[in-house]
Amino acid sequence: MDDDKEQDNESNTFKENTKTDIDPKQKIVEIINSVKPELIFEYCCGIYRYQLVDGELKRPNWKRRTIGTLIIMTYTILFFYFLFRDTDDDEGLNFMSTIDELPSVVVLFQYISSVVGTNFIFNSKSIRVITLLAEVDTMLEVEKFADFYKKISFGLNKVAIFLVVSHIVNTAMDLCSVEDIAWGITILPLYFLQRVEIFIFCGAVYMLNWRLKVINNYLKEFIKKQDKKNVTVFTVGDTKTKTDTTLNYIGRPSIRNAKIRDLATAYDNTGEICSLITDVYNFQVFLTLVSTFSYIVITIWTSINFYRKRDYRIRQLVNVMVWCFNMICNVAAMSFTCERLLVARTETRTLVNKVIMNYDLPKTMRVQAKAFMELIEAWPLRIYVYDMFSIDITLMLKFISVATTYLIVIIQISHFIS
Repeated sequence: MDDDKEQDNESNTFKENTKTDIDPKQKIVEIINSVKPELIFEYCCGIYRYQLVDGELKRPNWKRRTIGTLIIMTYTILFFYFLFRDTDDDEGLNFMSTIDELPSVVVLFQYISSVVGTNFIFNSKSIRVITLLAEVDTMLEVEKFADFYKKISFGLNKVAIFLVVSHIVNTAMDLCSVEDIAWGITILPLYFLQRVEIFIFCGAVYMLNWRLKVINNYLKEFIKKQDKKNVTVFTVGDTKTKTDTTLNYIGRPSIRNAKIRDLATAYDNTGEICSLITDVYNFQVFLTLVSTFSYIVITIWTSINFYRKRDYRIRQLVNVMVWCFNMICNVAAMSFTCERLLVARTETRTLVNKVIMNYDLPKTMRVQAKAFMELIEAWPLRIYVYDMFSIDITLMLKFISVATTYLIVIIQISHFIS
């Protein structure tokens, strides 16, 4: 009974403010440490979102911005040098080769815009994302969960290792089939940078999904305890039940209990984080879709023309198929990551609705749940690309459908031309 009384709190929001000022800084440090793979990749690419100074996030200094600018300028010069270098006297072949490299130019533009936008424009929003995540972690008391940040870091590390290994395999296959080795060495890091940017975007959504799962777990535990109270159980003898207080966030129902309001506040911050992620990565996601679509269509079109030549080798066709599959996987990764966030949000809506429909609860708690439901409706947690289409599982299906339609048209046109 005493344990239940301890859970009869008004709110965590005011109690957290009485703690030391070190806690928010510690949360920020933990979050930064959990995304170290992303930061290492970004630093190697010349991308600097922020810098951690004494537990506080600040804008990158002029030295880091200068380094990022020099990296992108050096790579751009090398890119266009090898792109316009004369390698063949056949004008038709040179034309097809130039068309074939058009998707690479789009990816280069994506890389340049990412460096400029991240280093000079979106610093404040990137810092705000981490700060809000730290606030949400404080509200949800994630320190009660064992290895919360380590589990997030472990998941991101697995994806990072798979990303590097898969790109090394693709690079080895590509260098075995490409004729211009220098151009291959120049262009392959560019597509790795694109995959890194997708990985960073998915990582941000992945961290957001983890916080939403914590909210769902708290609601599940509360609903389960209320369901047990409505069931009469007859026992014989003395029994000792082990109670796990880790998920007992809401506690005992009472008029003064305002924990559901705290969860609603955490969800409100989650919705703001999702909006900031959309603003920061909107243009990058759009260019990823454009470059992927143009790569698939143009690469297969040029492959059809090269296939008619006598010196065409079957390993080139296999290499084209592998790279097209990898480009589709980029869209699939974004779609599935955002879809999991939408599934978690749907689960949150269902759980809050169960709390609202429980008429045995105090009216104040049901009113809090109704306000929570209004926040869920206000924040759909759906990431849109310039309000044109949302990133979910249907995006991948639409993308494959449109790409297939264009490929059929291109194949028919190539037959008429031949």
